[in-house]
Amino acid sequence: MNEKKYKRLEYLSRNIDYLTIRQRQEYNELLNEYNRTQSTSQDQFYDEGDDWQNQDVQNENQYSLSNPDNQYSSYTNYRQNERYDQEDLNGGPNPQPSKNKKSTKNKKKKKRHWFRSLLLIIILIIAVMIGFFVHGYNRGIKHEGGEIAAEKFTGSSNSDGSTNILVLGADKRPGQSEDVAHTDSIMVLHLSKDKKTVRLVSYMRDTLVKVPGVTNYGKPNVKINAAFTIGEQYSKQGVNLLSDTLKENFGVNIKYYAVVDFSSFATIIDSLFPSGVQIDAQFSTINGKKMDEVPVPDDLASTDGALPSDKTLTANQAAELGYPDGGGTFMMIKQGPQKMNGRTLLNYARFRHDDKGDFGRVARQQQVMQTIISKAKNPMSLFTGSSAIGTARAVTMTNIPNSFFLTTGLATLFGMSGGVQSTTIPSTNDWKNAYDKYGGLGLSINMSKYKALSQELLGQ
Repeated sequence: MNEKKYKRLEYLSRNIDYLTIRQRQEYNELLNEYNRTQSTSQDQFYDEGDDWQNQDVQNENQYSLSNPDNQYSSYTNYRQNERYDQEDLNGGPNPQPSKNKKSTKNKKKKKRHWFRSLLLIIILIIAVMIGFFVHGYNRGIKHEGGEIAAEKFTGSSNSDGSTNILVLGADKRPGQSEDVAHTDSIMVLHLSKDKKTVRLVSYMRDTLVKVPGVTNYGKPNVKINAAFTIGEQYSKQGVNLLSDTLKENFGVNIKYYAVVDFSSFATIIDSLFPSGVQIDAQFSTINGKKMDEVPVPDDLASTDGALPSDKTLTANQAAELGYPDGGGTFMMIKQGPQKMNGRTLLNYARFRHDDKGDFGRVARQQQVMQTIISKAKNPMSLFTGSSAIGTARAVTMTNIPNSFFLTTGLATLFGMSGGVQSTTIPSTNDWKNAYDKYGGLGLSINMSKYKALSQELLGQ
């Protein structure tokens, strides 16, 4: 076989998978000629006594011609041996072009295209959900006539990066007028820096403390809830004065605050949880008597009207049940598990006329807070109830920025482990009776002990 035919055979062999019918016929003819040439060349190296070897070569060539799948086997073996010889000369294997290189690139491109498409779909879904949330949130705020203006507040942060939020329950809508405002619920919600720990510390409203600018002779002789009342009356800074009081007595730093009153609390609950809140109602004895159904003062009866389930008690009837404030409209709340709407939950949380008094009320307030936080952990409620969240924001006086709620707030809500850890200061029976500067009976506590505990739970 001459050199021109040999090169043509090489070219056809390299492209064997892409040959036309005519090119394959040409290839078979060249391959047969090559095999005959090889057979003739090999015969020169055999003696006449080696006929059996010649016969083997002939048989192999015949097999190559008769078997279409093996027509180029001899040539293929030759090229393979030639490649190995060349590798020995070069000191290593020769790089060979991959037949599947183009198809591999196409597969990678398709895979990258599929991934980008999926990523774009996810981003689009998130953007739509955020859009719906913002729209519903703003609609809820507008429905209530806008946000309540926040009071002037000088908050401070903890050195360890954790955040404290002062949560107050007032007996009127914050900022409505300069009338006397009281706060029956004083809580500090602590969010750890790693967003995994949530603590709730309640301060008994009658605890005697030093109020900056009010206390005489450096003696703790003012009830802690009076700090809020005094601040609201004289400078419309009740939250700021109460925050300063916590810092002065317990070393607690407050960064943000939230204040709700009777009606706003009920509105928040009914907006966020329209089907009600499941809770296990627990009351202590009343005048030593255990009651299956407890009459609880209905704080909204005078403004929102009495309910069919309400009951009117005379002064004598109320006195027999231990209510010193006389008769009125009472909501009958059964003990045990049940669903409560906003108004019922408010009355339950504010009740203090069982034999545990204010300590029983604080325990119920903590129970309500824990239940609400636990129920709010459903991610879908943040989007399906975005209008309700806007409503809740509108009726709450707070300085918490939306950015904090959407970042640290949500991360803590869904990342916290172990639920909410609750503590009451002072603890039950760890106090003494004492009078404040106005002649009212309050709680005298070991201030050094509870300052250390406060800083341990709430940071510094």
